[in-house]
Order: sequence, then structure tokens, then C-alpha cells
Amino acid sequence: MSSHALTWTLLHRRSSRAFFLARSTQHVRSLTLARELARALVALGGLAAWAGVCLLLAG
Repeated sequence: MSSHALTWTLLHRRSSRAFFLARSTQHVRSLTLARELARALVALGGLAAWAGVCLLLAG
């Protein structure tokens, strides 16, 4: 249990430091935003495909 407490203390101390520069952090944010937009487009495409299947089955 003491080793877990020591590790937790080291991780907590490490997380308070800034590892990334502002430029690289913004780059990571833009990549995350692009990934989320791509996921949203895939989800909308899947929804449109299911709507098409439902229309074909109903018609």
C-alpha cells in the first residue's frame, strides 16, 4: 500500500507541471477537434444509411 501512495504522490506532482508548449498543445487540440468532426460525420453517414434501409423496407 505504501508503494501505491508513493506512486500516487509522484503522479500528482508530475501532473502539476506543464510538459507541452502552447504551440504543441494547440496542435493536439486541433487534432482532437478534427477527429471528433470525423466521428460526427461517420455517425451522420451511418444514420443516413439506416434511414435509407428503413425507407427501402417500408416502400
